[in-house]
Amino acid sequence: MGLLLALLFTGVLHAAPDADSPAAMRWAPSRSYHVENYKLRLHFDQARREVFGDEIVTIRPFAAGFDRFCINSEDMTIESVALVRTDGAVEALPHDTDNSCLWISLQRAYGPSDSLGIRIVYHGVPSAGLYFVNPGKDDPGVPPQIYTQGEPEFNHHWFPCWDYPNDMATSETITTVPEGQVVVSNGTLESVKHAGGQVTYDWVEHVPHSAYLLSLAIGPWKQLHDSYDGKPVDYFVDRRVDDATALRTFHLTPDMIGFFSRATGIGYPYEKYDQVTVHDFIFGGQENVSATTLVDEALHDARAEADYPSTILVAHELGQHWFGDYVQGRDWANIWLNEGFATYLTALYTQYHESNDAYRYEIYGDQKAALHADATENNRPIVYRKYVDPMDMLEQITHEKGASVLDMMRYVLDGESAMTIPASQNEIMFHALNDYLAAHHAQTADTADLISSIRSSSGQDLSWFFYEWVFKGGHPAYRVSASYDPARRMEIVKVAQTREVNANTPIFDMPIHLAFFGDNNRQVDRQVRDDAANQEFDIPLVFKPKWVDFDPDDVLFKTVAFPKPDEELGVQALHDPHMMSRLWAVKQLGEHAAADKDCCVQAIDSVLNNDTFYGVRIEAASSLGQSHAEQAKRALLSALGQDNSQVRTAVVGAMGHFLGDPGVRQALLKAMRDDPSYAVQAAAAEQIGRSGSPRAFDALRAVLASTRDINVTIGALNGLAAMKTPQATHVVFTYAKPGPPKRVRLVALTHLQTLKDSLPPDDRQAVTQLVGDAIEDSFLEIHEIGVQLVGTFGLRQFRPEVERDARRAVIMDDRVDAQHVLEGLDKK
Repeated sequence: MGLLLALLFTGVLHAAPDADSPAAMRWAPSRSYHVENYKLRLHFDQARREVFGDEIVTIRPFAAGFDRFCINSEDMTIESVALVRTDGAVEALPHDTDNSCLWISLQRAYGPSDSLGIRIVYHGVPSAGLYFVNPGKDDPGVPPQIYTQGEPEFNHHWFPCWDYPNDMATSETITTVPEGQVVVSNGTLESVKHAGGQVTYDWVEHVPHSAYLLSLAIGPWKQLHDSYDGKPVDYFVDRRVDDATALRTFHLTPDMIGFFSRATGIGYPYEKYDQVTVHDFIFGGQENVSATTLVDEALHDARAEADYPSTILVAHELGQHWFGDYVQGRDWANIWLNEGFATYLTALYTQYHESNDAYRYEIYGDQKAALHADATENNRPIVYRKYVDPMDMLEQITHEKGASVLDMMRYVLDGESAMTIPASQNEIMFHALNDYLAAHHAQTADTADLISSIRSSSGQDLSWFFYEWVFKGGHPAYRVSASYDPARRMEIVKVAQTREVNANTPIFDMPIHLAFFGDNNRQVDRQVRDDAANQEFDIPLVFKPKWVDFDPDDVLFKTVAFPKPDEELGVQALHDPHMMSRLWAVKQLGEHAAADKDCCVQAIDSVLNNDTFYGVRIEAASSLGQSHAEQAKRALLSALGQDNSQVRTAVVGAMGHFLGDPGVRQALLKAMRDDPSYAVQAAAAEQIGRSGSPRAFDALRAVLASTRDINVTIGALNGLAAMKTPQATHVVFTYAKPGPPKRVRLVALTHLQTLKDSLPPDDRQAVTQLVGDAIEDSFLEIHEIGVQLVGTFGLRQFRPEVERDARRAVIMDDRVDAQHVLEGLDKK
């Protein structure tokens, strides 16, 4: 899931206990039956956002005496429930609702040999799970669309189901829509029938899957055809989207399918693969079985390709068709088996498609995101059972730390050399993953199953590794020193783990790569095992090293303090053969450059102009941004001419210390107007707003009037918000009203939280109207920020709407936020 239901209970059956009690541990709900199949007949009232369903859910009891059961259902009026007999006759069944359960009573007891067809006829206006896009006065050109989003527990808001990932069933959707609409769903398209101005699509998914992966995407789509190994690979976009734009986003899909198939040893397991882009999708993407849904912002023009490619999003959602769809994490505590693996597979595709340096740089980005989360109160283990809401588990520890841990696992199992080549079945790790997928296909699994597959396929027991990295939290913080003893011809490397050891964070036990570099390209590599708070390693060495690398490829998820002289860091930054080691040295030089040391600035400047990998040059630009030195300013201005747009974007972002310089302001204005990169233009717009330039307002307003790119628009709004003048705030306020694209409007609304004092005092009525429009918006994130603005501006007339969210919002964080707003209103 790319990159939202959160409820108060584990599954939709269990009420939330006190988080401090032992009962706060979240386990998968026990089942009294297995769902074999969902068969849905559906039609809709688009204008009223209403679904009408006629469902047959086929279940099989686990034990004798089965005479009453619950199926998850919310936001629905149940018209009838009946048992469908084998002869086609139906038997009405008593039923009642309790919270999110539809309780159904059978006329007699059944057992494991019985397969029961339960027919449920219903209608309702879902508060989650099923979303309607309607043209209106704010967005008259948008085509009518309907789409689903089931993860984590949304789908029971639009059809009765076992809405927890620990059961998997086949499915069929028979959906009737007006002529001109196209229905995309899971599996094989069995038939399309036209009658009376209506069209009915019958889709059948033969591979069992969790209920949250059952999907619909309905709209006036244009279909583009592709294939992989004889299977259809199709792309569905709005008919106004040209073919080149669609293919720019999706053209690598068959190549990705081939790579993932070869890496896992499991061929693509579904009947076909469709990808649909929908309007105002609440996430980046959702990996519905054989039919992924993506936000339409994944479509972009050729100019945006360098800075905003959709490769990572497309690869992530596809990767989950092996890890998450084919083999499903049994519960939300183990959801890293879906999301962490998909994030890791995405990085592996980068290694295959681009380079090993690009792979290591992507893992570095994952590490940074996870370290940010780990530095907060959220330094939880990856497998974690004290969450309050399933949504709590869909964040950086699950995704990015999960990927970082898998990268380390590959190092532990296969060593340094294997990590420099694309994933292969010849590797121990990928042979083990094949064993895991083959053993649990179309089933649920947990982390213990993964450990068992590694043990059975490789003979290696990694229980120690999973203990510290998956079942414990935190990360090691290393303090390293290195010195040479010429008398003994020995390099002494001292390693200390300085992070506090507690019940959550252990002393970490890991193999660590050390590299020693001397004159004439001499290099000695050693691996040591660090497993104590303080250790000393004596490495025989016939030369005094010019520099020493500690984990030169940055495999370990860690922080490290390894003080070195400026001269040594400069040599390492320029000459180390390991890209991540050069990047680390540049980062250290940047911290030293904050004191405006000329030697450090000069070394970073040389890296910025000469390093072969863009990621190191990005770090060099950021490091120069920590200096106030004239040389740093000149180096950044010169680097605005570099070919790589990501480097130029970093250069613009690093100019914060020099915004008072007229030459810098002029360069930023030129970059905002003329740079071929949207990302550079957007970054320049933000900096111009912060610069205090007398030309800033007119320049930013001109950009807003001329650009057609959403990223540049957002950059200009960020720049205007940074000015904090009434004139600039008025423009931000204008973009917060209905009309602009929802993502743009969301940015503007968010800025108003900090621009309250810049608004004219007589704008109270306009503010009230704007906040009311936001609260009533169907786009979830705009509604949420509308509730926040009620508190910002103290608008007590919206108290009933906020109270409704505090009681009934589907997502727990929204309920908590609404409660905080109410508390603030009471204080005021």
